[in-house]
Amino acid sequence: MMIYRIRAVPVIAVVFSLLPTAVPAQVPEPQPVTLEEAIRLALEHDPAAVAAEAAVANASADLLVRRGSWLPSLSASSAYANSSNERFDQTTGRLVSENYSARLAANYDLFTGGRRIVEQRSAGARLVAADADFQAQRFQTILRTTELYFEAGASEELVALARRRLERARQQLEFARARLDVGTATRSDLLRAELEVGNAELALVDAEAARRAARLRLGRILGLDGGARPADARLPDRSPPLPPVETLVARAEARSPALVAARAALQSSTAARWAARTAYLPTLGLSGTYDWFAFQFPPDQRSWSLRLTLSLPLFNGFQREAALARAAAAERTARARARDALLATQIAIETGVVEIEAAERRIRIAERAVELAREDLRVQEERYRIGNATIIELQASQVALADAEIAYTRARQALGVAVARLEATLGERLTDEG
Repeated sequence: MMIYRIRAVPVIAVVFSLLPTAVPAQVPEPQPVTLEEAIRLALEHDPAAVAAEAAVANASADLLVRRGSWLPSLSASSAYANSSNERFDQTTGRLVSENYSARLAANYDLFTGGRRIVEQRSAGARLVAADADFQAQRFQTILRTTELYFEAGASEELVALARRRLERARQQLEFARARLDVGTATRSDLLRAELEVGNAELALVDAEAARRAARLRLGRILGLDGGARPADARLPDRSPPLPPVETLVARAEARSPALVAARAALQSSTAARWAARTAYLPTLGLSGTYDWFAFQFPPDQRSWSLRLTLSLPLFNGFQREAALARAAAAERTARARARDALLATQIAIETGVVEIEAAERRIRIAERAVELAREDLRVQEERYRIGNATIIELQASQVALADAEIAYTRARQALGVAVARLEATLGERLTDEG
């Protein structure tokens, strides 16, 4: 009787063989951009930055209107009338059917109780606040762009690390098969090696999916279809030279966009409160007209008028009192926000410096951990080849190296983001310093 011996196929291999083979979709290659190019594109296309720039234009237009209130208002008009029925003109004592007229009128407020002064100051403060808000939004856009840029750069490294892990796992699988054929390894060694290959393949799939998502997020803020990728995917391993914390705090207190905007908002609220008080003062105005009229063209009859008016609101249903109360409440709120912005800026500077220093220490620790993990893996591979180590010990070293490499990448990504966050608080780029 013939006995057929069928070689057992590892369960893990059967499972992976039954999985459907995914055909990668053809996606356009994202456009490579440098960090400076990414920042420039983001400032042009980020809706928040565009809206902040539009707010500056609106504030400039409002200031122009307030300046124009110091000038007289002029208007010119003309008219021609004709009718099928004649009418009696009392001026000439004649029956007429048509007439011509023209008028030039001027009006000027001689005194407004100081309203124009405080309104112009308020408009100027709003323009300063809008410009500070724009600068603050610019650095927030730069911060967000830098975060996405470094995220995309880290995703490039993580894909490369996942590929190296898969290559190491496949090499280990081949070595386990060779040892099994010569009888120096067990079936369990082969199964564990195949399991590590599967885990490495899953890690590569996750890394590639994360990279695609990071590229799309970067492309969105840059206004690019199909995503974008860093032209230089290298992550920083050290921060630019930092001056003492006291110097950074002093610079931030003088030019931090968020703090400047809060102070300008306080000035605008103070001016608005004074403007509300001017409603209790009288208004003196001067107006005049000059007319040409006749029943034939060109008009040859002229007249003029001049009027000086003085008005004082006595009672308007407590509207002035309500407006003044609202303006005073807005001023108190703005003062509290300015004080909070000052404290927040000081805290943000000190916290940012601490984050940068901690990130640099984490990089040094993670870099050393990668060196140790590589050496440990080399030792375990040698021990496994001569039979002094188990597959479990070898795979533990492989996983430890993969984790150490990922931690090193994430630490450098965190450093770049921490520097960008400090720059956003300062309102200036630290990389410009020597």
